[in-house]
Amino acid sequence: MNGRLDTPMPERVVRELAAAAAALVTDHDVLGTVTNLLAGCERCLGATGSGIVVSRPDDQRLEFLAATSHRAEDIELYQAQTEQGPAADSIASGEPVSIGGPRFVERWPGLAEQAKARGFKSIYAHPLRWRGQTLGALNLFFAGDEAPAGTEPVAQAFSDLATVVIVHSGSVSITHVIGQLRNALSDRVLIEQAKGVLAYTENLTIDTAFGRLLTMSAESGRPLSEVASDIVENLAHPHSP
Repeated sequence: MNGRLDTPMPERVVRELAAAAAALVTDHDVLGTVTNLLAGCERCLGATGSGIVVSRPDDQRLEFLAATSHRAEDIELYQAQTEQGPAADSIASGEPVSIGGPRFVERWPGLAEQAKARGFKSIYAHPLRWRGQTLGALNLFFAGDEAPAGTEPVAQAFSDLATVVIVHSGSVSITHVIGQLRNALSDRVLIEQAKGVLAYTENLTIDTAFGRLLTMSAESGRPLSEVASDIVENLAHPHSP
């Protein structure tokens, strides 16, 4: 799929949500599926980046989980480390937060400066809600001063799907939810390592390395975390089967 916006938004949303739903009925891993969801949401809304920040189950500190590019990852890491920004506010309130233009600079000058340096002028954050609890926030970054009209229902649909991916549907306990979040965060570390390996061994940028990792996962039909594990393992033990 491409990022063209020449089809009506409802048609794009249906197409992307259908693709996302199809992924849920096959073998998948949390990070790979969530990243593809983020990319689909970007395409629907014309965002220039996206990511997810979660609240850690043990101490509720914020932690970066996934992003579609290195630029977006930088902003998510900044929000998680400072615990300030639309993501933190959305997680705390359980409500969407949208900010851009002069208000963005006035409220979070440091974050606004970091975002502007990476080509983002506004951020829209939507909470990942599960049975009364807010697990994290899906964040969309835009090149313009505000999110486009119709962003909220689209972001909600993708946020809900991302939440289901993390916790799985059906009757699950909070212990299971905590376990799934911990596993997802562990997978994220592994994927970061694999991106670095590909960037180094194939002389790629981090964004290109991540794109290659996603392509390898899609073409092999294997979970993203499994492909990442193989890449890291092959670097450590190059002569192993």
